[in-house]
Amino acid sequence: MTNSFTGRAIVGLDLDGVCADYTAGLRRFLAEERGIDPATLPEPEVYNLGKAGWGFESTRDYLDAHQRAVKAGLYRDLPVIPGVSEAMKKISDAGAHIRVVTHRLIFGSSHSKIVSDTAAWLDDAGIPYMSLCFTGLKDSVGAHCYVDDSPDNIESLERMGFHTFIYNQRYNRDVPGPRIQNWEDGADQIIEYLRSISQLDS
Repeated sequence: MTNSFTGRAIVGLDLDGVCADYTAGLRRFLAEERGIDPATLPEPEVYNLGKAGWGFESTRDYLDAHQRAVKAGLYRDLPVIPGVSEAMKKISDAGAHIRVVTHRLIFGSSHSKIVSDTAAWLDDAGIPYMSLCFTGLKDSVGAHCYVDDSPDNIESLERMGFHTFIYNQRYNRDVPGPRIQNWEDGADQIIEYLRSISQLDS
């Protein structure tokens, strides 16, 4: 099944774990908060950091820490995943519309900060985009293809008929589908797909 619609080629781009290194940013925050060596927080083997061996007693405990980090400016200061800015510029120059689709509005009291920090981060990172959408229902915004790292999001988008590239992370390595290992090659994979469905000129 392939979900399709007319109009300019659109790439639905996730942020955390795809463009922004959320794991590194939260690790840095927790290390400072707890007064520990960041190296004691291992690379997560599961998507839910509440179960990743980072010392959280529960998912709720993790979400509380996440909220503290967001209030402290987490989304303003996340490291940029190498090569993503150049990759998005290449995709944009090829004629595609970059639609950022992120599920960051989890807590109602922080919306204005999250939106402003996200926009500032995108500008500083030099990522070209034409629209910025905050929603967990990623299929609702529409795109000719998506790039995501969340196993649940990937499976949901594929189930709805959307071609979804998996941005490679340890916690999604068992999820089947087209995989982007790094952004050095990722732009060409996306452009090639959009050309294969006649959404970009060859």
